[in-house]
Amino acid sequence: MNVSVKSPVFSVIIPTLQRSADLDPLVTQCASHPLVIEVLVINNASAPLSWDSPKVRVLQQAENIYVNPAWNLGVVEAKGELLAILNDDLSFDLKVFEYCAEVLERGRFSILGPSPKAMNMSPRGKLRHRLTSLHTEPFGTAMFMKRENYVPIPEDMKIWGGDDWLMLNQRKPVAELLGAAFRTEMSTTSGSPEFQRMRADANRVSERYLLPLRGSQPWHFPARLMTRLRVLREKNFGR
Repeated sequence: MNVSVKSPVFSVIIPTLQRSADLDPLVTQCASHPLVIEVLVINNASAPLSWDSPKVRVLQQAENIYVNPAWNLGVVEAKGELLAILNDDLSFDLKVFEYCAEVLERGRFSILGPSPKAMNMSPRGKLRHRLTSLHTEPFGTAMFMKRENYVPIPEDMKIWGGDDWLMLNQRKPVAELLGAAFRTEMSTTSGSPEFQRMRADANRVSERYLLPLRGSQPWHFPARLMTRLRVLREKNFGR
């Protein structure tokens, strides 16, 4: 793929409770990328944060507003035409910025995020994308989209389901990325005991919003079919 996007276009949005050692290198690396116009760190912890880079802005919260409202806040504050919404415990190959910028510029896909096959595995083949199979567990760790495609998440969906909400609301298909290294501890924060105690109630709230969205867009059916075909292929051929 020939990269045609040259000027800074991405606003990077990273909510944090400061529980990951990956936060500082992630912010620093993103701020150094030529296609990143700004990095917005939504600090849900009481301890202050700061970086030397003029690209980095910390949005300090008086209390934990949780991840989905933090995404909403970051988008309201964002200046870029494109958004990169990232977990704070993530590391990834920064060539993804160029690749996603060009794919989004072409306009066929609305959001890109990592395939389950891209998480914590050595990349196989060249960087590429395909129609998502609607497996969202790793998708919310890194989402790349046009700002105009962001649909504000209901404020009572505080922790879980925000990635599903964004994906299922898209009129254009959503793609998953392969051939790039995405590494994360997965749920460094949300996997902690206090968040797990909230999970049942949070899932009930999310399902109330998400259930009517499933199957609401024409691309949902081929995405579900793709899921079945990929599961069948892996069962029969192991890949």
